[in-house]
Amino acid sequence: MPRTARSYRVTIANVGRTIDCAANQTVLEAAVAAGIDFPYTCATGNCGTCCSRLDAGKVALLPRSDAALGPQQKKAGLTLACRARPRSDLAVTWLGRGGR
Repeated sequence: MPRTARSYRVTIANVGRTIDCAANQTVLEAAVAAGIDFPYTCATGNCGTCCSRLDAGKVALLPRSDAALGPQQKKAGLTLACRARPRSDLAVTWLGRGGR
């Protein structure tokens, strides 16, 4: 996808890749579209499989279950890739499947 004013760069540390992510797209959607095997199950913010550490940048979170990402986890710098839309360039590390 060509980079536009409404897209951001997302670096996924687990695979050492940087991809484009539109402002109206979730990190998970962009990763899957780029061929990255990002861990997820429900893609609706209910299971927590795509829980990731937000290493840098800002996201807006779509509605989700507090069981998947509670307020304390969010405060600790965690996010759900399936619910996170970029609001700046980002760096994330997924925690599932042996993430750092």
